[in-house]
Amino acid sequence: MHINELSKVLNQYFNFHKARSDCLAQLVIGMITVKTVNFTHIATAFFTKSLPESSYKRIQRFFRFLKFDPFAVASMVITLFDLKDKKLTLALDRTNWKFGRLDINVLMLTVAYKGIALPLMWSCLKKRGNSNTSERIGLIKRILLLIGPENIACLLGDREFIGADWIQWLDDQGIPFLFRIRNNSLLEGVFPVKAFFRRLPSDKKVKNGAIDLWGKNVYLSTRWSYKKDELITIISNRQFKNPFKFYSKRWEIETFFGCLKKRGFCFEDTHLIHLSRIEKLIFVLTIAFCWAHLVGEAKEEKIPINILLPIKTRKGNSE
Repeated sequence: MHINELSKVLNQYFNFHKARSDCLAQLVIGMITVKTVNFTHIATAFFTKSLPESSYKRIQRFFRFLKFDPFAVASMVITLFDLKDKKLTLALDRTNWKFGRLDINVLMLTVAYKGIALPLMWSCLKKRGNSNTSERIGLIKRILLLIGPENIACLLGDREFIGADWIQWLDDQGIPFLFRIRNNSLLEGVFPVKAFFRRLPSDKKVKNGAIDLWGKNVYLSTRWSYKKDELITIISNRQFKNPFKFYSKRWEIETFFGCLKKRGFCFEDTHLIHLSRIEKLIFVLTIAFCWAHLVGEAKEEKIPINILLPIKTRKGNSE
């Protein structure tokens, strides 16, 4: 797509002046072209008669002065992927790394979509390590201004996203959740999950077992993963027909993070050190990722991609 056309499309969602819309379109196309967030490389991909040095300075100015509406971003994603008024499976996760002495720590809320997650809301945490209850609640409150709890099929999260106050707040909002918990968590306030599992018959699974955890009534599902050789335990505030199958959608946010990083846009190559500008970079990355996905879907409809499976030899090995 031509830069001017993309600029017009983006301006339907973000009310920027023409120069800023054009620069945003250039950045999106540039990131997709060079597959990195490094400004020096992106500047070489700008469709302009100016020298790359001038484009580089233009990019710097863009991130210095840009102000964007996070609700407009989420609205764009919901509209472009036809998610409005549909039941959405949300996933909450965190990605972090160090750049020099700086801890880049991003709390991200996504929506599951055809095997991958789409970004909706995010926040750069001004610390290292896990998020806390207030930070998670703040992020969920923002998305609730766009979609009601009745449109959330489930909120998924790994072992970081636990705690009595957190699950109580979600329950009060009417938001179904499925979270994995640590196996040393005390059930009924007495014995850990591992001890509970050892009491079960061999190969026994538990699905939606009502139990007390952290003084709250939850449904517990647990099973042994022979692939990972570990006990997998998840809790919910609703009885799900297939809790583990539903929870497996959480992996889609990991796939999304992979696309942002080494398998896609090399997010970790950024040299930005101001958290506010890193949030702006995620804004541009969100548009680039969604645009690339939409273009891929359009091409898929016209020219289906044939996935070649490995051919098994007579010995059962793959070639």
